[in-house]
Amino acid sequence: MLTEADIKNVSLEKSPESVNFCAIWPSAKTGLQVLAGIIKNPVVKGVIGMIVTLGDSLCPSN
Repeated sequence: MLTEADIKNVSLEKSPESVNFCAIWPSAKTGLQVLAGIIKNPVVKGVIGMIVTLGDSLCPSN
């Protein structure tokens, strides 16, 4: 489980003191996709879609 301290230390680089973004991206993506299915506002859905696209481009293997 992520803590507030982990969220402040998210990084795209692997290091002992940071959480690797690509390691948590699959879970975050799933949560965003569920949220997009619940939300009715098309602007918010578009923003979520852009975040998912950005995350997929940063972590293409996930």
